[in-house]
Amino acid sequence: MGFSEHLIMNLSGVYADEGLDKAIEGSRVIDLSALDGTNCFCDEESAARIRSSIADLPLEAVHWIDSGDYHYISRFWLERIDEPFALLLVDHHPDMHESAFGALSCGSWARDAFTSLEKFSQLLMVGINPDLELEFLDLMFDGVLAATKEDLGRNDSALSEDVREMLLLLEPRIPVYISIDKDALSTSYAATDWDQGNMSLRQLELLLGEVASKHRIIGVDICGELTREKGAEAAELELNLKTNLAIKAILESLLGA
Repeated sequence: MGFSEHLIMNLSGVYADEGLDKAIEGSRVIDLSALDGTNCFCDEESAARIRSSIADLPLEAVHWIDSGDYHYISRFWLERIDEPFALLLVDHHPDMHESAFGALSCGSWARDAFTSLEKFSQLLMVGINPDLELEFLDLMFDGVLAATKEDLGRNDSALSEDVREMLLLLEPRIPVYISIDKDALSTSYAATDWDQGNMSLRQLELLLGEVASKHRIIGVDICGELTREKGAEAAELELNLKTNLAIKAILESLLGA
């Protein structure tokens, strides 16, 4: 099936509220809503259940992984990759904090994956909040590069030279996994429960196109929903559904997703 397959991971119920499960014909829902110990942090029992639930599911697919509170699920997909790879992380936050109490979390998963997965070669982050302390990243982690939202430039219909030059630092021919948190997008395109960046859908499309034109894409995941529990109203659910379908269309044009 390849990238024609859409796997919708249900933890909060937000995709049913948006109607994404019905809007993507043939999508498959993986129901994880009964799990405890998953919101922001993932305990060992739930981690084992999630790994078991996705063990036979395709890596080369589009994985919809709920709100940003569950972005750590990317870690479980990355550990399935059995060849050297790079991660393109589109996010307003680097998710490179040290793990609190040793638990995997939405704020630590990228650091955990990069430091523990042998095949994880490079990490490129685009859209990061420039107010965060980023200086430590390239000092502590060889192979980590970050572009802030300011590096995107002021033209929301083009990619800046700064970002294009960073993409050139990807190892030649290395396959790339893509992880998108919609909080990198401006509030015109997404409603999330985190502070947001200023990326446009057009910039996201150009970014993904640049990478896909030169590298084999081995998997994609998307998060950043706003749940009813966190205050989502009908207009915000509708906005996020519209953007999700726009991202789906972008992936279809690039990958046949």
